[in-house]
Amino acid sequence: MIFLHQKPSRKANFASRDLDLKEKLVNLVADGAAFDGWSVKALKDSAEELGISYEKARSLFPRIGIDLAKAYHHFKDQEFITKFKRIDTSNFSHTEKVEMAMRMRFQAMADKKAAFRRSMALFALPIYQIEGINLVWSTCDLIWLEIRDQSSGFSWYTKRLALVSVYLSTLLFFFGDESVNHVETENFINRRLLEIGKLGRLKFDFLDFIQKLSHVTR
Repeated sequence: MIFLHQKPSRKANFASRDLDLKEKLVNLVADGAAFDGWSVKALKDSAEELGISYEKARSLFPRIGIDLAKAYHHFKDQEFITKFKRIDTSNFSHTEKVEMAMRMRFQAMADKKAAFRRSMALFALPIYQIEGINLVWSTCDLIWLEIRDQSSGFSWYTKRLALVSVYLSTLLFFFGDESVNHVETENFINRRLLEIGKLGRLKFDFLDFIQKLSHVTR
């Protein structure tokens, strides 16, 4: 039997090039986000540095700031999960795997903490809050999928809600953490996971989180 291997379509090639370009633009914007934020100016400057038109850059991020911030979150998800895959967790418990993944996710934010803070200021705005919580949900879902959790039904939802609770409370702690290598954030993650395991309940006020986030991202 002869198998014919089709060449990648032009559309697929363009999509791949656009993805690479998006990542380069996002990283350049992130480099200066502490000063310029996720702004039109930041996107224009980054496009110029890459030698492309602002119109092309804008076509990749139509809403500019919020689209840049969302892409940054997704790229950081892929960065940490790629590193997580390289770790031998065969002797880890589920909780230990989750803790390791959470620690690595926050480590991925630490190199450009100010940029991430500016992106969170966008997600604290009422118009973008749902998109922000959806990003956190997708990150937590990614962690459970990567450790090959087999839960279903009600347990599937509660595990993700529990991790969202841990992630959001850790995020607030992380922004105020000035310890070396953010070791206090790692300790906080450990405590929060232990608390949820012992209490067996979920308790997180999202509106209270948004109010606190608006203060720490000013």
